[in-house]
Formats: sequence, C-alpha cells, structure tokens
Amino acid sequence: MNPAGGAYGALFLGAAVFLAITMFLCLIRAIIGPRLTDRLVAVNIISCKVVILFAVLAVYMDEFYLLDVCLTYALISFLAVVILSKVYLPAKASGRHANGTERALGASGTEELP
Repeated sequence: MNPAGGAYGALFLGAAVFLAITMFLCLIRAIIGPRLTDRLVAVNIISCKVVILFAVLAVYMDEFYLLDVCLTYALISFLAVVILSKVYLPAKASGRHANGTERALGASGTEELP
C-alpha cells in the first residue's frame, strides 16, 4: 500500500507542521522558564508531541513498526519525568537552592524577604 495521498496527505502534513510549530513554542518556554517546574512541564509536553508526531508519521508512511518506537519513546520520557520530579521535589521541600544554600522560610511556608 502506498503512503497516503491527496486529502489525507495534506491532513497529515498539516498535522505535522502544527505539531512542529507547537513544539517550537514549548521549546521557547523550556528555555526562558522562569521556574524549573515550567521547564519540566514544557519538556514533558514536547515529548508527548514527539510521540504524536511518530504516530502520525507511522500512519502516513504506512510503516507500523514506528508505533513500537513511539511506545518505547513514551515509556522512556515518562520515566525521565518521574525521575526528574523525584529529584526536584525533595530539594524544593527542604528549601535548598541549586547551589546548596538554604533559604529562610516563614511561618506560612513562604520565603521571607530580609
């Protein structure tokens, strides 16, 4: 069977372009932040969009082995986000910054200004 042509080909191409544009916007969010949680969510969204792009590509090219690659990538990206969250959240709860310094927390649990 040949790759999808005609209207379906245009639909798949449009979906791929839309996913590429939104991945680029998420990449900008991951670079400028401002917080680490924003960056973590942006990277997670990028990995989800890559999985969708693999699935669209598999249907467009009529190569369904790419769905196995898609599932493997989804599992690896899920594990990466879980591991990053497990590393980041305890450091935030203890009040440590990335450079190892402690911050002063008030009675309400928020950072007090000097």
